[in-house]
Amino acid sequence: QGESHGTGKDSQDYSAENIIYSVCQQCNTNCTIKAVVVPKEGEGPHASMVRKIAGNPYSPLSMQPFGQIPYKTPIMAAAKGKGNVAKDGRGFRGGRTCLKGQAGIQTAYDALRVQKPLKRVGPRGSGQWKSVTWEQAVQEIVNGSDLGTPGLKASWAYVPQKQVMDDSEKVKIGELSQEDFDKKYQDTLIDTQHPDFGPKANQLVFLAGDRTSFFLDRLWLQSFGSINAINHGGYCGLSGVVGNARSFTAEKPKQRMYGDIDHSQFHIVWGTDPLVANKGPTWLAPKYMNALQRGMKLAVIDPRMSHIAEKAHTWLPIKPGTDASFAFGMARWILENNRYDARYLQNPNKEAAALDKEPTWSDATFLVAISEKGKPKLRAKVLGIGSEDQFVVLENGQTVLADKAVEGQLEVDMLINGIQVKSAFTLFKERVMEKSIEEYAKICEVKPQQIIELAQEFTSYGKKASITSYRGPAMRVNGYYNIRAINMLNHLIGNYDWKGGSISAGGNFKPLEGRYMLNEVPNAHKAWGIPLAREKSVYEKSSLFAKDGYPAKRPWFVFGNNLIHEVLPSAADQYPYGIKALFIHRTSPIMSAPGGEKYTDILKDIKAIPLLVCSDIVIGETSMYADYILPDTTYLERWGLEAIYPNQELKLTQIQQPVTRVYPETRPAEDTFIEIAKQMGLPGVGENAYSDGSSLHRSEDYYLKAVANVAFAGQEAVPDANEEELKTFETARKQALGIFFDLPAWKKAVKPEEWAKVVYVLNRGGRFEAFGRGYEGDYIKYKLAAQADFYDEKAANAKNSFTGIPFDGLPKITGVTFYNGKEVPAEGYPLTLINWKAHNLGTHRGIASAWLREIEGENLLWINPVDAQARGLKNGDKATIKSP
Repeated sequence: QGESHGTGKDSQDYSAENIIYSVCQQCNTNCTIKAVVVPKEGEGPHASMVRKIAGNPYSPLSMQPFGQIPYKTPIMAAAKGKGNVAKDGRGFRGGRTCLKGQAGIQTAYDALRVQKPLKRVGPRGSGQWKSVTWEQAVQEIVNGSDLGTPGLKASWAYVPQKQVMDDSEKVKIGELSQEDFDKKYQDTLIDTQHPDFGPKANQLVFLAGDRTSFFLDRLWLQSFGSINAINHGGYCGLSGVVGNARSFTAEKPKQRMYGDIDHSQFHIVWGTDPLVANKGPTWLAPKYMNALQRGMKLAVIDPRMSHIAEKAHTWLPIKPGTDASFAFGMARWILENNRYDARYLQNPNKEAAALDKEPTWSDATFLVAISEKGKPKLRAKVLGIGSEDQFVVLENGQTVLADKAVEGQLEVDMLINGIQVKSAFTLFKERVMEKSIEEYAKICEVKPQQIIELAQEFTSYGKKASITSYRGPAMRVNGYYNIRAINMLNHLIGNYDWKGGSISAGGNFKPLEGRYMLNEVPNAHKAWGIPLAREKSVYEKSSLFAKDGYPAKRPWFVFGNNLIHEVLPSAADQYPYGIKALFIHRTSPIMSAPGGEKYTDILKDIKAIPLLVCSDIVIGETSMYADYILPDTTYLERWGLEAIYPNQELKLTQIQQPVTRVYPETRPAEDTFIEIAKQMGLPGVGENAYSDGSSLHRSEDYYLKAVANVAFAGQEAVPDANEEELKTFETARKQALGIFFDLPAWKKAVKPEEWAKVVYVLNRGGRFEAFGRGYEGDYIKYKLAAQADFYDEKAANAKNSFTGIPFDGLPKITGVTFYNGKEVPAEGYPLTLINWKAHNLGTHRGIASAWLREIEGENLLWINPVDAQARGLKNGDKATIKSP
């Protein structure tokens, strides 16, 4: 690889002193990267220049399909490409990264970056700003300003939940009058008439795009004590996450659906394109190409002819939103033709599964009390044979504790002690039999034979069949049930944890725990109360239900969380309460949410949002409305612990670390918020911030401890960096970071005996398990080892906050509706608009990159030629889209 660096030479040599390994964040995949950094020549603010970005050769995420170099390879050898050889004998010095990753240089060196704190001097959104010092910005955010914005000190108040709840109980029994209760807590609670809203700290709201382990888990939930710490998941794949998680009973929720591509014999890609998006074309695209070359059969279910559909043996363009119908059609054929794994499904517990050499088991044989309120799973206590925590199955005609049975009965429909019960399997079977395969096919607008052939193929390979699904079926009103229905297909063949089957996640080296418990805050302000977006909150248990009843004024979400799209409308409606301050960090609601342009009026409204502070790298579509813009560093200039999603089987932890510093007055957002918290006197920052007594004054004090945890994790710690590596580490960072590399401060963040191991990890960009170590015989090494659920009793007992109608414990078919259940009318809507991820842009982050914009200058409208011809459209025409 000849690597031109713009120096007038064909190529430029470099050594380990010019390399720092980090993490890309041009999209959410968080690939491992190698940055080639050279000292900046001449005058100017830049300490150094990043000349090239490639993949990290130590990391399996960047080194498909060849495998990464051994972790113990000296960094000097890795820099020269020794031991890093392709199958055809060519040497190379970097792994894969995509076009977005290579364009990351333009993100860092963007001339339009905000370089100093900005304070608005005109109305919100007017574009009128003045530069202020960091000291002034922080002081005014904390204490208030001439803009009329409230200071955080005046807005913030915290009271522990236990104290308030004890006293509110006293109100009920008359020991404390309501007047005395109001007087005691009027300065700490949002509303003494509604103590379940929580402390006034909840009126300080934080929206985070990343670095959530620090900002949300530590700073906001424990230092500020606000329950309103929200990441970007609501824009992202939340319906899919909930649909997946509610399909299992697991210690660690199974949030994603991926297959073991390396060993699957048949694979379905359902509503996603892993060659372009889905957490890793750099990682996944070569895996899919290799799998196809070795003979894996591939089917793609997607309304659009995507890049992955082009490679498939079978492409099924179903009508958008009908995914549950297609899954039910497949399930009906599987059940009717006994193509499910009955032996797997009859195992009701871990011990029974182990006898069949199965890593997982299911609730298929669990009895459900369908005649009882809420349709719960039958409890042993009801029958007098066990406790409330134990479930019941039928074995040899007798009721037996599910956790003691060896083989439960799959199909049950009977009366027990006057209670009508059915097994979870029977309930699911009855559900899918409600329609014929022909009816399911008609809903999906495919041929019945297409459903039959796919079901037959899927069940022809034992455990070596798998499904990858993501946002396509999920990001719609019926997305939860769609994803639940797709999960049932994996349930029926029991492919979890099997080589070639369904994988849950690789492991990690636990960066947040070990030698340092990074998110344990001494004397923490533990957040409590009802979140502004009512997430994971039960409407019927709130103090508002007695007052308002059905319908609720805005929706409540029993299972969802990180509902970032609900925050601004809720603040505008002051439901369930108003807010005092909103902080937005590295996310853009206007650019990210459907109908985001409607947020502009809310952002301008000082009554809805009295103080608006944005942490950004440019004046963006959302931050342009802020009272203050705090200039953050770009991903190439800071620390982070973001990780790839669980679409790989190895144990690894990548470390994001600064590789350059472009504008000297920008600051990592962590440093700014640590200073704000210190000035407010909050716990968890400054001196004695950690349980071991160490301090937290800057971002390095957090992230270097995380690296120490990674270095010492497991049975064997990493080696110490030798003298040559220590010297190279220092030289590389002095060149790259200049005055921003404070070696004594970095060393002080960890214990002296940890430093050489910390350097060893940083010199390799993280810690990575060796290629091929993700399996144990016929099984995945890092297992789900949990229960697959056909029936979700919690969903069956939860209610829609608009209608009061319970949700369903089973997957089901629903049409395209509004939240209140009203059908979107079909009349007047001859076409359906869908979208997908572009190959050249990831979220809003790459829009400013000239390299990426040159690839595709604008978004084109794609339309089927038949529909286009009917409207007189041809390629290149401009069209206006209208709807009722």
